[in-house]
Amino acid sequence: MSQSPLSTQVSSTEASDSAIQAKALAYAELVGCEECDTVYRKVQLAPGERAYCICCGAELYQQSKSFTGLLAVVLTALIVFIIANCFPIVKVELQGNSSQTTLLGAAWTMFQVDRAFVGVLILITTFIVPLLDLLLLIYILSFVGLFKTRPTFLVPALRILSLFRIWGMIEVFLIGVLVTLVKLVGMVTVIPGIALWAFAALSVLMVYIASVKLTSIWDEIDRCLP
Repeated sequence: MSQSPLSTQVSSTEASDSAIQAKALAYAELVGCEECDTVYRKVQLAPGERAYCICCGAELYQQSKSFTGLLAVVLTALIVFIIANCFPIVKVELQGNSSQTTLLGAAWTMFQVDRAFVGVLILITTFIVPLLDLLLLIYILSFVGLFKTRPTFLVPALRILSLFRIWGMIEVFLIGVLVTLVKLVGMVTVIPGIALWAFAALSVLMVYIASVKLTSIWDEIDRCLP
């Protein structure tokens, strides 16, 4: 019994789709080193384990953390971020006179003393970029972890995170503040403010969040929500 052209075409289309799916799965099992471009086949990792390149030692991928657990950390960081920017960093007293300021107040002072470039750097690296990082992560993790669905703007959000994450420098700002305070201790009375402790806690939280690679989040989303 001869096969009709229509059934032959359908069978050919199904075979082509199967081949494409198999090829996509094969690519999904591969990972390339971002430093030396060596390609490896992925292996299953235990919780907390990381895979490293044997050629250059760079991290390849890691066993991704729970989305709900990571969301809780990001929400905590956002709350601490708000506290750090709403209260004074330090209070300085000298001969009965006192002065205190917030992070945004310090940036505004730079504009007033004709140091606009420094003010812009402070705003971008310690306020705008960290806030954008936290808000985009909350957007992604809330949809994936709580609603079990892909966010509409998942790809643009991850690309923005990848582009601007390196510009977040809260840790550098905190070190600079501490160095300045150490130099001032012998000349004035320095009283640490709530924001200083909040920035210290925020630095720890941001380091933890930054340790989670965006590629790991993307791979886990593809695995859980095909």
